[in-house]
Amino acid sequence: MKLFREIGGLEIRDLSVSSILIGTIILLLLTACQPAAGEAPVPAAAVAEAPTPTLQSALAQPVIEYSEPPPAAEMPSFSLSKPEDEAVVENVVVPTATAIPSTATPIPSPTPPHLRHTSPDEHYWFWRPIREGETNWTDKVYPYGSTRGGTLRPHHGVEFYVPTGTEVIAVADGTVIYAGPDDGQLIGPEPNFYGNVIVIEHDARLDSQPVYTLYGHLSEPLVEEGQHVFMQQVIGLSGATGVADGSHLHFEVRVGSNSYSNTRNPLLWLYPFPDRGTVVGRVVNPAGELLNEVTVTLSSVDGSNRAHTTTTYAVGDINSDPLWNENFAIDDVGGGGYKAVVQIGDVRVTEEIVVQPYRTTFVEIVIDPPPPTPTPTPEP
Repeated sequence: MKLFREIGGLEIRDLSVSSILIGTIILLLLTACQPAAGEAPVPAAAVAEAPTPTLQSALAQPVIEYSEPPPAAEMPSFSLSKPEDEAVVENVVVPTATAIPSTATPIPSPTPPHLRHTSPDEHYWFWRPIREGETNWTDKVYPYGSTRGGTLRPHHGVEFYVPTGTEVIAVADGTVIYAGPDDGQLIGPEPNFYGNVIVIEHDARLDSQPVYTLYGHLSEPLVEEGQHVFMQQVIGLSGATGVADGSHLHFEVRVGSNSYSNTRNPLLWLYPFPDRGTVVGRVVNPAGELLNEVTVTLSSVDGSNRAHTTTTYAVGDINSDPLWNENFAIDDVGGGGYKAVVQIGDVRVTEEIVVQPYRTTFVEIVIDPPPPTPTPTPEP
């Protein structure tokens, strides 16, 4: 308002001077917006070619690469036992951590070696010898103790049907005590039975007894005798050497001695699949005597599987587990209720069971089989 009062008191010629001054200021401001002398204006095309700013680099996540297979933590259902899953121990002094170089070998499995979710009273110590994504379930036609309907010798292990060249991994930490062909050393019932074979003596013992695992019919062992290996470490490639009738992995568990006569049923050692358990049992007569090669069927009541079938162990050097004294086992059984059924002739016995994930369910079936039908004597 003061300016206007001052301007208002000026003569008309003073207003003309003021107009000239205002015009000069506007001209100077417009001049400042022009390029300097000798400076070429920026072409419109150059402006169009300028990259559009992006936030991608700021949001990008780091890429993690493993020199070894991904750790078990990526498969929660197959993770090793964690301290928080066991009894809580208070007032524990944590030592200062020591940096581990990136080239360090895998960390040994904990003690006790039972895997996560399983009971320490059992011995589900072993990872499956075939990786997830491959055929890592056991064959149900020729299980431990079976003769496949009387066509083969009693089976001392289990089979994983995978093509030749499939990576075979160690099921737990241990030391390789044999790796190579078995034509010069008796590993099985006869020379060249397993072909290329690996035997590992594991770090953990069962009741002070050594525990071994055997990997047979390999196309190529990838470890040497005396080498210490870790759980999930690749040790060989599957094949069809020895007496194999096709490409597969033959897997055994031996306890007490590295001997063909000291095997145990691997189904009671291999880590169950998520939400699945194992059924073990005994089929006996009223006198408590084990019945051999009897068919056992599980039919679902409300379980997640429809049915399972197996046979009891054949006569021979097939061993029961001292924990169960069983003569049959069925793995990969979904949780829920089932009927265990045995029928011999017209006699049928049924027992109901409930299967829990990561646990072993025991059932005993007592059946009084009818006497065998006499074979008529041919007349002369």
